[in-house]
Amino acid sequence: MRSGQKSLHFLVLLLIWTKFIYAQPAVEDFKELFRVENNRSPVSIEVDGILDEEVWKSSNIATDFYQKTPYFAKGADPRTEVRFTYDDEYLYMAAMCIQENPVVIQSLKRDEFWDNDGIAMILDPLNTRTNAFLFGVTAAGAQWDAQYAQNSGINSDWSNKWKAEAKVYDGYWTAEIAVPFKILRYNETNIEWGMNIVRGIQGLNQFHNWTAVPESFWPPNPAFAGAMVWDTPPTKKSGNYNIIPYVTSSVIKNDGEDATFKANAGIDARFALTSTLNADVTINPDFSQIEVDEQVTNLTRFSIFLPEKRTFFLENSDIFGNFGIGPVTPFFSRRIGIDENGQAVPLLYGLRATGNVSDDVRVGIMNTHTTGNNETTALNQAAVAVQKRFGLSNVQAIFTNQQGFNKYDPIKKSFSRNASLEGLFKSNDGQKSIWAGVHQSYKDGFYNQNGFYNLGGEFQNANWNIQTNAMMVQNNYFTDLGYNLRIDNYDAIRDTVVRLGFTQWLTTLNYTIRPQSGKIQRHSFGLENMLTYNPDWTFNERNNSLNYFLRFQNTSEISAQIENNAVQLQFPFSFVSEGEPLPAGRYNYSSLNLEFESDGRELFQYEVSTRVGQLYNGTLQQFNVGVNYRVQPWGNFGIQYQYNNLKFPSPYGNGKITALRSKIEIGFSRNIIWTTLFQFVDQADFMGINSRLQWRFAPMSDLFLVYIDNYDVLDASINTNNRAVALKINYWY
Repeated sequence: MRSGQKSLHFLVLLLIWTKFIYAQPAVEDFKELFRVENNRSPVSIEVDGILDEEVWKSSNIATDFYQKTPYFAKGADPRTEVRFTYDDEYLYMAAMCIQENPVVIQSLKRDEFWDNDGIAMILDPLNTRTNAFLFGVTAAGAQWDAQYAQNSGINSDWSNKWKAEAKVYDGYWTAEIAVPFKILRYNETNIEWGMNIVRGIQGLNQFHNWTAVPESFWPPNPAFAGAMVWDTPPTKKSGNYNIIPYVTSSVIKNDGEDATFKANAGIDARFALTSTLNADVTINPDFSQIEVDEQVTNLTRFSIFLPEKRTFFLENSDIFGNFGIGPVTPFFSRRIGIDENGQAVPLLYGLRATGNVSDDVRVGIMNTHTTGNNETTALNQAAVAVQKRFGLSNVQAIFTNQQGFNKYDPIKKSFSRNASLEGLFKSNDGQKSIWAGVHQSYKDGFYNQNGFYNLGGEFQNANWNIQTNAMMVQNNYFTDLGYNLRIDNYDAIRDTVVRLGFTQWLTTLNYTIRPQSGKIQRHSFGLENMLTYNPDWTFNERNNSLNYFLRFQNTSEISAQIENNAVQLQFPFSFVSEGEPLPAGRYNYSSLNLEFESDGRELFQYEVSTRVGQLYNGTLQQFNVGVNYRVQPWGNFGIQYQYNNLKFPSPYGNGKITALRSKIEIGFSRNIIWTTLFQFVDQADFMGINSRLQWRFAPMSDLFLVYIDNYDVLDASINTNNRAVALKINYWY
């Protein structure tokens, strides 16, 4: 390691430790400063967005919001007034949002919140300051629900059954939300719940918070929640369960085969074990309604991963998934139900229990089983996780096990196991963090060099964000139920993958300026340095970058990045299909990246970016352009194109890689949404269409009609790969 770079990393870590130990200012108690009473309603509430019930005239008001963006300020304008009440079954929220400028609605789709005018409440019933439920509604009445976890942030793929409506008037709009107690996890003895409110006003490019959330934290962070004070805390609700059966029918046509008809059925269920602990069950699940993954061009030597979207795995997903860091984690639920070739395999059943066993202890237990065939072994996957919280800090552990089966019999020595222990120590103001982790894998035949260790720290405030993290991954650390994005190195000459552990140290420094007047909302300057070494401490890779980001008050953005890289290529590798692979050896190269994104609130939006410079011993010219036209509030019509021109000296070849993606979304109403995605990626020899019509005929109950048409694109010819039409209906009891 070069002495200057080594000094930078250790200096950053020393600064974070010093800040953490010696510079912890007293933190005001938000629950004492921000309080609103919640009294039982004497009348029934009709959730119609019209605030005509008498209780809304007498309830206590949460108001005098703080401006969160574009910069922090007291006395947010325009004014917001929020009231709460409850009955035996529901917690109710009513909001009056003063707004002279026109309402901005970019989509009628559920869970599209941040780009629309809307309001949401953040609920932390157990007063953890680290985990929360989020329930929001746009000015068009579209719902948004999510879960928040300290390590992973917002999970908007989580959904449940509740009510919301909104009405727009001249000069203001109103909203009502009703959340059933049975979908929340709470302690019946808590007379106070952590609570905050966030409102978005797109026309003014502003977000407001009820409490004074610091500038360096995103508005939903429950660490800065105020208090909802109950006159009588809600009691535990019986009958807390959901049953979601489904049936599907489909016609599938594979290339060279006759069309086949298939029918299927299954069930999902969710029920409360206690008021804070929830169980999920799935039998023969079907995921045909899940939106298709968007293909991307990969110009690195390593794999990429795509996020989890399947409903069964989403609630409290952070209890399993927030282990490891960056490119290495011991558990990733998308590995379940996917074979080594990335193809889906049937998932027979899944069982999960997640939640709190006390206010500061969370647990997760999961077991799933996939079937086998002539090419794939049946697998049983299990995970057990526990987390103990100390304020904003925690200690957590996980154990995972994947076991191969031959029908009903476990296959001896066909197992892959992981054990992890981690600690996160965060100051009470949330600005200073230190973390560490020890991870081991266990696999037959691999009894040494099977560890993964990481240590890091972070400091952030309104201006500075400084982070450093070091990790060591040994050759035989396996993550069959997780991912390790760097350990597999492809040797293009031998057409094989070589496992090679690594030690990596990443340090980033960012400084942000938020002007309180003028056309600039914020701009930031950043430095990043990543050093990677082989297991024998010989040099592997260095990446340096200088970054600049500028966001205008009208939400348009400009970013620029200068990169300088040095790589000791361990094995021959090729980025293009023609010519010889690049030989192993030392490469030094640099590039410039520029990007512009227009005002996202306009009906017509566009973005352009380019990357020019060197790539190993060759050159790269990359150009991206994307346009989207919005018909408020019901339509979005978008198209994106990417072009890559790679040139290497003889005999290593040249190549042009292109990708085209078009997405159309039409909302006939909030309950009938048609989404079509067309994709062409020549790097993957893939072209496909996925068109999905969703009709929500009852709360959380849907009918899906899905059309899929995929093609292989080989040598300028297009061949049908597979074609299918699927009809699915599920009903939420």
